[in-house]
Amino acid sequence: MLVEMLRKLEGRYPWLSEWTGGRLDLELPAISVSLLVHGLLLTGLAFAGYTVHRESQNVFRSELTDTRIESADSVFQDLDQSKEPPAEIPAAGTFAPNLAATITSAPSSASTVPVAAMEERSITAEMAPLDLKRATEVVVPTANLLAQNVSIRGNGAETVGGVEGAVDRIATEIIRHLEKGPTLVVWAFDASGSLVAERQRLAKHIEAVYSHIQQLDESHLAADSGLLTMVIAFGQTRKAMLAHPSADLSEILNAIHEVPQDESGVETTFTAVGEIAAKWGRYKGKEAQTHAYRTMTIVVTDEVGDDESRLEDAIAACRKAKIPVYVLGSQAIFGRTENYVTYVDPKTKHVFHGVPVRQGPESVMLEQIRLPFWYNGPQFEIVESGFGPYALSRLAAETGGIYFVTRFDTRRLGFDPARMREYRPDWIPRGEYEKRIQHSPLRQAVLTAAQITQQNLPGMPGLNFPPADSPEFKEIMARNQAIAERTVYTVDEAIAPINAAAKLRDREPSRRWQAHFDLIRGRLLAMKVRCYEYNWACARMKKDTPKFSNPKSNAWRLVPDTAIQYSKNAAAAAKEAETLLRRVVDEHPATPWALLAQRELKDPLGFKWVETYVPPAPRRDNAAEAKKKKMMQPKPAKPLELPKL
Repeated sequence: MLVEMLRKLEGRYPWLSEWTGGRLDLELPAISVSLLVHGLLLTGLAFAGYTVHRESQNVFRSELTDTRIESADSVFQDLDQSKEPPAEIPAAGTFAPNLAATITSAPSSASTVPVAAMEERSITAEMAPLDLKRATEVVVPTANLLAQNVSIRGNGAETVGGVEGAVDRIATEIIRHLEKGPTLVVWAFDASGSLVAERQRLAKHIEAVYSHIQQLDESHLAADSGLLTMVIAFGQTRKAMLAHPSADLSEILNAIHEVPQDESGVETTFTAVGEIAAKWGRYKGKEAQTHAYRTMTIVVTDEVGDDESRLEDAIAACRKAKIPVYVLGSQAIFGRTENYVTYVDPKTKHVFHGVPVRQGPESVMLEQIRLPFWYNGPQFEIVESGFGPYALSRLAAETGGIYFVTRFDTRRLGFDPARMREYRPDWIPRGEYEKRIQHSPLRQAVLTAAQITQQNLPGMPGLNFPPADSPEFKEIMARNQAIAERTVYTVDEAIAPINAAAKLRDREPSRRWQAHFDLIRGRLLAMKVRCYEYNWACARMKKDTPKFSNPKSNAWRLVPDTAIQYSKNAAAAAKEAETLLRRVVDEHPATPWALLAQRELKDPLGFKWVETYVPPAPRRDNAAEAKKKKMMQPKPAKPLELPKL
């Protein structure tokens, strides 16, 4: 059989006949024939694989397009455009916001494909003019904190159940280093005001660390200065709290208690780590012993640090000196830069609420949108990610240390650590991260949408309205419609690149980026449909105002409804939004993405009018009484300036 195959090959490839002399069945042993045939088959398969690879690359490159349409007088009009497809423009390799509007999308099959423009209803939507100045305001978000505690275990990050739980792990790591030789532990404390109370509490835990070392150190490796400790304070500057490394526990604890508070609000974390590596990386002790100490650094902080530009320098210095960096720190905020804490001034005892501290994000760049939720319920503006901040997590991972995901309070988190492991951010150099993004239109779209939505969106418009024949009805209606239009203006900008990359979603291999894309697209579509439905309901009320059926009713209220009234395509877009959000819940349970998707799904996307009764406002004092009352009140004290933490 093999000989027959070779004879056929001789007829197709003359050079084969010349090479064998035309005597395949007589002169070639069976094993040689077999090797020759299999070699030819493998060569053919290699060429076929190369061809398929080239074709698949061509298919991917052909998808790098963006979708734009010309903006109209009102951003709501894009749902009523003609069915002519928009022009395709190659997507630029940039993170700059795409300011073009786009059509709302809905699924035509299992994959997500933009739908045709929504049909115009008989009622013309009357919108208040858009204030473009307000459309570009930058947000300082309010603090609506999710009181949970997320934990994660994996490369460079480990759950320890709070500072108490870190004691055993840190002691174990120190013993592990002692087994390899004399060890110097450098504790680097963030000297900012947000850690004043925690530093004092932590001194007790550090005492427990050294007690555990004594229990674990059966070979007495720490004796005779085998284990030394240095304490460093860092803020805007760095300060050694001991004259030289010490083995005296009382000196170590006193040094921690004496860490001065830095009121500059600047944390030079990575500069401090680099200086520790330079000064104590080859420490040989006061007696200049022959063998240098094995140095390890433990950073205690609740913020990222303000000198992230020094991250790679710090990593290089620690690698050169072979110093692992361990971090006791807070979790990064999911898709956010700032967290907000309560701070008690140790001198005045005044309590400051909502003081911003930089605790995130967990990734190189912001990878999530900032979008308000409608109706009663948590806003989830701050959700802990289960990971440390990018720069500190990368520092620990790249130097062979661990980021101990811990907090300095009693909150506990609720995400599944095992499940969160596969959603770990890319802890790679910023330059490499940006190269990966530039090779992925889908990830570019996610980052662009995230950047566009970092604005001061006004939140949900009002739902209660007076009777249509009241003098204030038109003013209240116009003001709330302007709020809806302000929101959809930003949504349009953010959803344009997302829709352009929708066909590439199933080619994205990362679970994290899949969750990002589906949540962002689902939430943006849901918000857009809500804004259009709100506008249509308001326009209908102004045109065909119904009568109260209950004589006690004195107001109208918009409530959520499953019916989508604006158009068939609006209903299709609503269905797609719900499909995307439910996919996030089903495919990514027990994660921040599922939490936010469930919150968006809590209420349907449509609206209906119901009549209601609103109690009259209490009688106001007349002008004279109000003036007298105001004069009798003490002048309010000047608000205190928020401290810099």
